[in-house]
Amino acid sequence: MHKEFHSLLSLEEARRMVSQNLPPAEEEDVPLEEALGRVLAETVVSGVDVPGYDRAAMDGYAVVAEDTYQAREDRPVELDLAGLVPMGQRPELSVAPGQAAEVSTGSMMPPGADSVVMVEHTQAAGGRVMVRRAAYQGENVLRAGSDILCGETVLAAGSVLGPREVGVLAAVGHSVVRVRKLTVGVASTGNELIPPGLELGPGQIYDINSYTVAAAARECGAAARVYGILPDDFQLMARRMEEISEECSLILVSGGTSAGAGDMLYRVVQERGELIFHGINLKPGKPTVFGRINGRPVFGLPGYPTSALAVFGQLAAPAIRQSLGSADGSAERVRARLARPIRSEGRHQMVSVGLIRDLAYPVDKGSGAITTLSQADGVVEVPSEVEYLDRGETVEVQLFGRAPGPDLVIAGEDCPALETLAGSLGLQVRLINNGSRRGRSFLEDGLADLACLSSPGTGAVPERGEALVRGYRRELGLMARDPALLKPGRKARILGWSRDAEMSRTMREALQDRDLDLKVTGQARSHRGLARAVALGRADLGFGSLLAAREAGLAYAGLAEDRIDFLVRVERLEDPGVKAFLAALKALDLPGTAREEDGGEVVLRD
Repeated sequence: MHKEFHSLLSLEEARRMVSQNLPPAEEEDVPLEEALGRVLAETVVSGVDVPGYDRAAMDGYAVVAEDTYQAREDRPVELDLAGLVPMGQRPELSVAPGQAAEVSTGSMMPPGADSVVMVEHTQAAGGRVMVRRAAYQGENVLRAGSDILCGETVLAAGSVLGPREVGVLAAVGHSVVRVRKLTVGVASTGNELIPPGLELGPGQIYDINSYTVAAAARECGAAARVYGILPDDFQLMARRMEEISEECSLILVSGGTSAGAGDMLYRVVQERGELIFHGINLKPGKPTVFGRINGRPVFGLPGYPTSALAVFGQLAAPAIRQSLGSADGSAERVRARLARPIRSEGRHQMVSVGLIRDLAYPVDKGSGAITTLSQADGVVEVPSEVEYLDRGETVEVQLFGRAPGPDLVIAGEDCPALETLAGSLGLQVRLINNGSRRGRSFLEDGLADLACLSSPGTGAVPERGEALVRGYRRELGLMARDPALLKPGRKARILGWSRDAEMSRTMREALQDRDLDLKVTGQARSHRGLARAVALGRADLGFGSLLAAREAGLAYAGLAEDRIDFLVRVERLEDPGVKAFLAALKALDLPGTAREEDGGEVVLRD
C-alpha cells in the first residue's frame, strides 16, 4: 500500500497537536548521586543554615577587631596567642581582648573573636602574634546563615538538576530528591538493523537511533528504556508496540514512517490506536508520525540519524520537557551581551554570570557561596590582559549545564505571597530578592521583566518606557516564639534586614515608638528565612509578613502595612509570562494580603 502526502501540517500546528496530547509526569524519590538531569518535583526549602556556624574565611588569626585598629606595617600590634582551633571541631578556647587564636579556612570561630587577620599580615613567635594590618569587625568571617538561611527556598519545583543544582542540594543536606518521572520507550524499525557489538552481515547496519534518541530523551530529563529493533512485520510490530505502551508513558520510534510499501509504523498507529498526523512541512522530517496507542503518545521519527535527532529536537524534546514541567535547554556555549560591566583583577578570571535572554550579568558573591552556584548559569572567561569589559560588550558564556533559562524574571522585594504566586504559574520563574532599589536597576538594565517594589518608600513612579502595575497590600509586624516578647518594655534580639531592602526602613519606622530594648543580630534576606530563624531561636524577634509568621507557627503582632506594586517595561506587557503573572495577580487570595481593586492592572505608564 502506497500513501501520498497530500496535506502537510506546519511545524507550529504539529507542535500544538502534540502539546494537547501529552501525559502527566509521575514522581519518584532518587538518591542525590542519581539526580543529574532530572526535574525537581517539589520546591526545596533549606532546613539548615549555610554555613551552619560562624567560620573563618581565611587562614590566619581570629582576633577582636578593636585590638587591631592601630596596627600598621611599621607599627604592629602585639597579641597573646590563645591557642589553635582545630578543623572540624568546636573550639575549646575563647579569645579575650588582647588575644588571638590560630584558625584555618573553615575553622569554627572561637567565642570572643569577631574577625580574622590573614596569616600574611602577621608574624607569630614565642606565644605572641604581631599583627601588621588593622581588621574590621566581621572581616574574613562567614556568619552562620550568611549564604543560605534555614527556611529559605533554594530551588523551585521544575528546576532541571545540573551540577550546580546538585551541589546546592548537597549543601542543604539532601541525600534523596523527589523528581518528576516520565518513562519513555525508544525503539528502531528495520530488518536491516542489528544491535552494536554483533558482526555485520550482508545488507546490515548497526542500530544508531535507539541509542542517540534515548540519550537525547535522558538529556531532557526523561527515564528512557531502549527496546531495540522492531521487525518490519505488521503483526509483530503491533504486538510489540502495545507491550511498550503498557510499560511507558511516551514512545519514540525511528524509521518506518515514510509512504513506501515497507514503511508500516503509521499503519500500526492508525489501526491499533489513533493517528493524529502523518507529515509535516519540515526538512528534514516530512514523514513524521504522531498518534496514540493505548492512550500513550507515539512519535514516529525519520530513520536517518541526523533527521531523527532534528525532529526529536523540534517536537519530542519540547513535549518531554512540557510533561516534566521544564523548559527548553540551551547550548553548552552561548554568546550574550553584558548588562553590567566586569572589572578584571589583573589575573585570568572565570566570572560567574546569570543569563536573562541574551543578557549576562555578574552574580559572583565569592567562590564559596552556594547562592552564586544556584544563581549563576555559567562563566565568562576574562584573560589577565583585559582590564575592563564594558556594558553592551558581547561575551561568550560557558554554561554550567543545559538547564533552561527562565520564562519570567522578577527582581526586587522579597515577599512570601509573591513566591507562592510565582509557583502557581506553571512557568520557570526566577525571583531575585535584591531589594526595591536594585530590583528597579535590574528592570532598567533589561535583566528583569518586572520589578517588585515596596511603596511608598521607593516612590513607585514609572520612568520612560515603564508601566506601573498595581499589586496588593500586606500586613507586617513582629513575630516571636514567646508571645510575651511582643509586649512593650522587653529586651530581645531581633533579626534585621539588608539595607537594600525596603523592609529595613519600614522596620525602623514601625518600631521607633515601641518601647523595646532591641539588639540587631544578623540580617535576613527573605521573610520565610527570617521566620524560620526566629522559630529556631536564632533571634528572639523578627519583623516581617503575617503570612511568613503563620507558616512558621509564630506569635505575631501587626504593626504596619505596605503596598507591593510592580514596574514593567511597556514592551514586555504582552509577553506570555508577564500576562500570566498579571492574571494571577488579579486573583490573589492569601493570608496577610489584601488585593487592591485594580490589582494586576496597569495604573500608570510613562
